Amino acid sequence: MFSSDELNILDNIKLIENYKAFLLSSVADLFTSMAKGNKSSTDEIIDELSEIIILSYMLGRRLGISFSEIDDKIVKKLKLGLLKEETDTQYQDCAKLISYIKEGREV
Repeated sequence: MFSSDELNILDNIKLIENYKAFLLSSVADLFTSMAKGNKSSTDEIIDELSEIIILSYMLGRRLGISFSEIDDKIVKKLKLGLLKEETDTQYQDCAKLISYIKEGREV
């Protein structure tokens, strides 16, 4: 039979595979919701975007990456985006998201 360590590894692998499958399914659902293009699809889009974000964080955690490491990398990537030649709108989006992540939820 399997030892408890082996079972933990197998459980972790199964969970990672489930997160990957759910993530792909959520992306497909997002595209479907976006294609509908009606008012009721806004709630569906928000639901799918939040699902993708949650699954990304959970997958990262199962791969040994902390939530704060993900947040830090997001901020670094956004700052790099600010340095590139972006449109004013993209610049503002990046700046607002950096503030949102670093300073709180009131942006």
